[in-house]
Amino acid sequence: MKDYTIIEHDPLFITDRLREIDKTYFVLYNLKLKRYEVHSSGQAGGSYCFSLPYSSLDERAVTQCLRTRRENIDKVIKEMDDENEKLQKRLVRKAIEKYVEVNIC
Repeated sequence: MKDYTIIEHDPLFITDRLREIDKTYFVLYNLKLKRYEVHSSGQAGGSYCFSLPYSSLDERAVTQCLRTRRENIDKVIKEMDDENEKLQKRLVRKAIEKYVEVNIC
């Protein structure tokens, strides 16, 4: 664990709030990758749960934790599917516009 620093306390009490969500959660700062990670001591096969996509430990960590909980998996998958569908439509529209532009000029 030489590449990690355990974050036991922080000024915004984020680590405490994460432990309120799940008592097995703990936060590590990955020194090599320069990011915060949420881990669970109760998880089989390793403690890693997810990385926080933010450079600071703040309220967004709690929001991200709640959003990615197992009981919310159906909602998260639907959000991903909806976003992928929008992206696919956008790519098809751009391809059609490029095709029309090339063939009309």
